Amino acid sequence: MMDLKDFVSDHRSRFKELYDIDPSFFEENLIAKTNDDKSFTLEDHTKGALESLRKFIKENTETFDSFAKRHKIKRQLLLDILFFAVFFHDIGKGTLEFYNDKILNGQKSYHPLYSIYFTYNLEIPKIDGVDYITLSILSHHTLLHEDIYADERFAGLKPPKFFKQTLEFANKYKDYYKEFFNKPCPYEFKFNLPSGNPYNLLRETFSWASMEEGIIDNLNSTLNQVDHSKKKKIKELYGFITGNLIRADWLSSGSYEPDGDMISADELINKIRSRASLRGHEFHGLKRFQLVASKSSDNIFIKIPTGEGKTEAALLWALNNMKNKHTKIIYTMPTQVTSNSMYKRLKDYFGKDKVGILHGSSSIILAEEYNDDQERIWKERIISKTFSKPITVSTLDSFLLSFFNVYKWPLSQLNIENCILIVDEVHSYDWQMMGALKRILGELISRGCKFAIMSATFPENMEDILLEGLTYSLITDEDLFEHRPFSMKIEDSSVLDKIDSIISKFNDNKKVLVVLNTVDKSREVYRALKKSGSFRTSDSFDQDSDLILYHSQFTKAHRKQKESEIELKERWENKGLVVVATQVVEISLDIDFDVLFTEIAPIDALTQRLGRINRSKDPDKVGEVYIETFIEAETEKGRWVYPYGWELIECSKRIITDGEPSLGEMSKMVLNLYRSLLEIESINLSFDRKLKNGYNKYDEIIKRGPYTIRFKTENIEQVSRLLSIRDIDERFEKIDVVPATFFDEEDPDKFENTVGIYKWLFVKMLREGKVDDMKTFYLIHGVNYSYEYGFEVVDVEDWNII
Repeated sequence: MMDLKDFVSDHRSRFKELYDIDPSFFEENLIAKTNDDKSFTLEDHTKGALESLRKFIKENTETFDSFAKRHKIKRQLLLDILFFAVFFHDIGKGTLEFYNDKILNGQKSYHPLYSIYFTYNLEIPKIDGVDYITLSILSHHTLLHEDIYADERFAGLKPPKFFKQTLEFANKYKDYYKEFFNKPCPYEFKFNLPSGNPYNLLRETFSWASMEEGIIDNLNSTLNQVDHSKKKKIKELYGFITGNLIRADWLSSGSYEPDGDMISADELINKIRSRASLRGHEFHGLKRFQLVASKSSDNIFIKIPTGEGKTEAALLWALNNMKNKHTKIIYTMPTQVTSNSMYKRLKDYFGKDKVGILHGSSSIILAEEYNDDQERIWKERIISKTFSKPITVSTLDSFLLSFFNVYKWPLSQLNIENCILIVDEVHSYDWQMMGALKRILGELISRGCKFAIMSATFPENMEDILLEGLTYSLITDEDLFEHRPFSMKIEDSSVLDKIDSIISKFNDNKKVLVVLNTVDKSREVYRALKKSGSFRTSDSFDQDSDLILYHSQFTKAHRKQKESEIELKERWENKGLVVVATQVVEISLDIDFDVLFTEIAPIDALTQRLGRINRSKDPDKVGEVYIETFIEAETEKGRWVYPYGWELIECSKRIITDGEPSLGEMSKMVLNLYRSLLEIESINLSFDRKLKNGYNKYDEIIKRGPYTIRFKTENIEQVSRLLSIRDIDERFEKIDVVPATFFDEEDPDKFENTVGIYKWLFVKMLREGKVDDMKTFYLIHGVNYSYEYGFEVVDVEDWNII
């Protein structure tokens, strides 16, 4: 072993050149990290990490007790493993290799790999034969996978050279243990460091004299020998221990601030009152269902019509069920757009620093929020990806992926170990995703977590299937379902036949929403309205334009602008507005229009469209709804009414009727639709198969034990598709591309410039030579793109997108 003082003395001039600190400081201290302002000693960093762990255990006792009890392990052994994982996690920085790399800016080093020289064969009882201390240290900066440190460059690495001071620090473990636990350390370690190279510590090596099993090989052997329940235990133990290590390391490094105190229920009620006032509404106190939710300690299902305050009820319930200041509130939404809207809302309630956002395009929101400060955006994304903020708004896909060994899932799992989950708009999910959600709700209950499910239209039979076997309370208010906010007229015509009627309503200063089932049809209707000359249109965000097209085929940035434009103009007084949209409007915008013209769609989808009409349920007015049932079916493709199945449309046509239905009657129509569908044998079998596929998806992950699943992309929606969490028809699979229009921009590859196009179209255009692989993005030619119309393909037949 080398003496640190000798090393510093030999490189004194280099230390003087790099640091504005007397080199004698470096002779006396092992360094863990340096930056422009300060050098952090290994001892101080380790103390900080241990103190963060100690406080977390003390303030979150129930979580640690519950985890140990659930896995039938002694609590003290679990805490001992956590202590030593944190104590030794950075000891690999006390090496010549680390100093030459990070301190003197020389060669490449791998300090987690060097740290395990101290923990390899550490004499601490192993749980089920797995060395969790070593595995967690090995992967606290990288992802644990079968090929970790496995390529040729690692095979040739020589054993690290430790300083004498590193061993001296290691031998202080008893003092640190006594200070941490306030009792003597029961362990007696002799640090006989292995002589083999790092590669051979991980993978078995053969010689004529012996065969030694490496750490990764030992884990693989264990996984091959144990049953499913033991693999699940190994996965969860690794996640819990590694998650605690990552958290302690981050806090000690100043990567993020500890959790702050949450606002009280009374403070939230005052915020709700202020928000209502800003929106021009009177606040008369909490509604009955909100009061019930605010006092409930059960898992709950909130079934209340749109626009009545389900969100506020769920938040009050969440505050009532927080165990401690480390409890995380996770609020899931079905789409990026709805997540963005909820993120803004919760920031208003709880404050900017307490709320994170997680979905595939969240960097666009963060770029605006932090003025394109890339370092801050990167930091905020990591914190949100691991649910480290007190509240995280997330797409449901993103939340489910934290169970599926993706990204830094150990820290995500640690935070979810003490969480409250709110699933909004549950009716929006396909049957396969419903199965995955059903399974994860069971996992949360086993951890002692709570959930709230919310919907205005979820039918009772589907509720019974999703929540079968789970204990929960239904919170509803039948009086609220008695509202009759609109009149409904069923017409045997197409929306294109109603152009004059739409213009007439607009001229009467009405806010008119027109919803089509495909992008192609929405453009056709928009062009017909524009051609009339009755509207002011623009190819940019214009304050005065009164005809807007909104669908899925705008770039991420333009969709966000369109949402803001619609929400702004929806508040116009005594002025007409027409928004032509596809079904993206069903769950994306909190808007209140006067009139709806819509193509026929499944009743549950129609109910969501209807929820945008007289949303405030003003008793002095009745919204107008016109449902156009003339739609062409593609009989040659198996009676397919794009993008819905023929049976779904036909059942909906039979059930829906003219009149002024109450919201309760609309809910019964949705229930009747699903009853009718499930009586069709082929649909019932398909439903059952997809539900089981989703439910069993988690078992496929458990087979991998603690290994992370790696993907070439970090895009959450793409990862979700690759794992088949959602049931996505091959016809609807999408790939993100950048229209050639944006190629001349400074950063054409920004995610905000992408549009998701169908995979079949991407393949077709690739064959035609219209796609350039720019390594970080796909540039696509042969298309028109504008803020007014979005993405349009030139000369491609059968182009139809929802």
